[in-house]
Amino acid sequence: MEDQITSDEQFFTFKLAGGNYAIEVTKVKEILEYESITKVPKALPYMKGVMNCRGSVVTVVDLRILFGFTQQDDLTNTDIVITEITENREQPLTVGFVTDEVDVVTKLEMVHSDSVSFGTTPSRSDFIRSVGKLNGEFVLILDLEKIISAIEAEITGE
Repeated sequence: MEDQITSDEQFFTFKLAGGNYAIEVTKVKEILEYESITKVPKALPYMKGVMNCRGSVVTVVDLRILFGFTQQDDLTNTDIVITEITENREQPLTVGFVTDEVDVVTKLEMVHSDSVSFGTTPSRSDFIRSVGKLNGEFVLILDLEKIISAIEAEITGE
């Protein structure tokens, strides 16, 4: 049996469509309970719209739709994870992600895996950076930069 290594970095974990997901805690700016989102005409299906977050306009993305899961019509019991992405950018990019339920901030046991598609659609498995384990359950660690790059490419048609 392989030794499992506990990560040095902390992760923010959340639930989505019955699965466990995580992002680096350093990318999480704040957590908000669901609030009013203004729809944007002709937006991509997973782009829920924009919201006001402390005087800034923040784009909100529904990861359920982006990953190909069943859309949830009632979002009133969901949370929005506000992230800030700085890699390869002149200005930080703030994006909100709709999640079913926020969980904990913790270190994870890292799991070696040749396939990181665990429950995501095959066309979106590149959004998974690695796999961790928490309390005996797998946690998919998201690559926010790849998610944002893919969204930007889809918007610009590249």
